[in-house]
Amino acid sequence: MIGETPLRPVSLLNVRVPAALTDGLPLHAHDPETGLALTSFAIDEQGHIASASHAPTIDMEGRIALPCFIDSHVHLDKAFIIRRTGLPKGGLLDAVRLSIADAANRTQADLRERMEKGLQLAYANGTSAIRTHLDTPEMPAESPAWAVFNELRTLWKGRLALQAVALMALERVETGEFAERCRQIAAFEGVLGAFVPPGEATATRLDTLFDYAARFGLDVDFHVDESLDAAANGLELIAESVLRSGFKGRVVAGHCCSLAMRSEADAAALVAKVAEAGIHIISLPHSNLYLQDRAARRTPRLRGLTLAHELRAGGVPVHFASDNVQDPFFPFGEFDMLEVIRSSVRLAHLDTDIGSWIPELYSNAAAATRFDAHGRIVTGRSADFIVFDATDWYGLLSHPHSNRMVFRNGVAQSLGKAKSPGNPDLRELFAMEFS
Repeated sequence: MIGETPLRPVSLLNVRVPAALTDGLPLHAHDPETGLALTSFAIDEQGHIASASHAPTIDMEGRIALPCFIDSHVHLDKAFIIRRTGLPKGGLLDAVRLSIADAANRTQADLRERMEKGLQLAYANGTSAIRTHLDTPEMPAESPAWAVFNELRTLWKGRLALQAVALMALERVETGEFAERCRQIAAFEGVLGAFVPPGEATATRLDTLFDYAARFGLDVDFHVDESLDAAANGLELIAESVLRSGFKGRVVAGHCCSLAMRSEADAAALVAKVAEAGIHIISLPHSNLYLQDRAARRTPRLRGLTLAHELRAGGVPVHFASDNVQDPFFPFGEFDMLEVIRSSVRLAHLDTDIGSWIPELYSNAAAATRFDAHGRIVTGRSADFIVFDATDWYGLLSHPHSNRMVFRNGVAQSLGKAKSPGNPDLRELFAMEFS
């Protein structure tokens, strides 16, 4: 059970932070290679970060503090259905089939229970902002998922910032009700989404989608090229449509696995086009590595990750997110962004420049989703951050850290009493504050 205790005012000494994710804090012992620096700061009576205080002090002994997480791509409406659907025998299309077969079970009561569980886990693990995709075959105003999301967004206001994307087939732009669909998405303060499998994207469809998005003031978030087909050209057509239309909203493209199957020259040309169009790319390593090149009783040969390093080098903002949790697209996980970061660093070899990559995972997620108030530790803002029993990146990324301390508006939460090897429990540092 999560325990909470008021912990303000108090001064925290010798906290190790990513320097690029702080504003207004005194920094020293800054290591350019790791991007980490030591700082000390206070939590004032309002639960805000303050640069100095006469309050009691706690020496953090160089432990790492990160801003609360931004999870920019999840599927709350599908979470935890794996025990109903079973595992996919094949890849993405088989997972889609299992998910569609389960759709009849998604009553408002069922959705509310599972989506609430997902929010509770994300909140406990230290996330402060979430963008979820919601399957929207019906009109949003008639959707149980959107009704539940709207309730939960109100219920969680002040604790979790929530956005929703109306995920639908791209071909819906050709229906007569698409304008009304976009109007309803805008009324929900939502984002226009589209699933773009290989062969479904056309210039006409995409130009139409961006025209409606501009008309109703909507940002756009795609599932695109989620395959290992080198000929998949959805991302390229999206970039060309953005450039052709001059669309000014935010455009996000998730997955983009097929980019890794292109030749070096073709990939470089596409990266340049995506950069020119200003598209944000989200890599989803858990579901992509689970589903791509998947077949029964056969070891996968191909990885299914997009070209994170090449995109970044070409000026495209890239970050990573959770995607699916305990559903046929990925039957594991618990909405823990630390787990996602650990996987991303290891699988995409981000360790070679980890001091820059991890801050960019925060800043790029905030930019892609407009969660501008999240993902930084800032003097004068709410004291929302996470302290870990680790003093360097290796220590942080080698353990699940079930004993992390999550601070929300200066109030400390504890996930549990597990200790990292060779270190005291974090609770011991705060013993005087716990009853």
